[in-house]
Amino acid sequence: MVRKFLPSVLAAIALTGPVAAENYSIKAIKYKNNGAYNAFFGIELQGTRGTYPCEGSNTKGSGIKSGKSITIQLDNSDGSLISTADDDCTPHLGQEIWGVVYIDRGAGWSPAVNEQSCRKDNTKFYYDPAGGTLVVKSKGTTENGNRCRLVDKGNVHYIGPIE
Repeated sequence: MVRKFLPSVLAAIALTGPVAAENYSIKAIKYKNNGAYNAFFGIELQGTRGTYPCEGSNTKGSGIKSGKSITIQLDNSDGSLISTADDDCTPHLGQEIWGVVYIDRGAGWSPAVNEQSCRKDNTKFYYDPAGGTLVVKSKGTTENGNRCRLVDKGNVHYIGPIE
C-alpha cells in the first residue's frame, strides 16, 4: 500500500513547483524588541544601484530597550529616516524595502553588533502610501534565537509596478 501511495505523493510534490512570492504594500514598519538586549532598527532599500541601508534616526542614542517598539513612517512624514547627500532614504512607489535589526552586544554600537535582516525569500514588501504597516519582532539573547520574525504583513497585497 505504501509503495503505491509514495510515487503519487512524490509526483504531486514535483508538479507543484517552487512557492510563489507574496508581495505586500507597506507604508510603515513597526519593530518590537522582545529580546534580552538593546537594539537599533533601520531599513534597507532595493534600488537601481543595488541594496543600500538607511538608518532610522529615532533608534539612535540608547536604542530600543527590551519590551519597547518603534514605528517608522516610510514617507518620512515623522522625520524618522535620515537622508545623506548620497542616499535618498525615502522609498519610491514600488521600491522593495525591509527592516534590519542591529543588536547591541553591550560594547557600544560598533563593531560589537549582531545584524539581523528582516528580508524574507518568499515574502516581499514594496512601498506604497496606500499600504499597511509591516510588524516585525526579534527575541532571544544577543547570541541565540534573535532572528527577525514577521508578526503582521500589513494585509495589503501589492499589485503595482515594481521598481
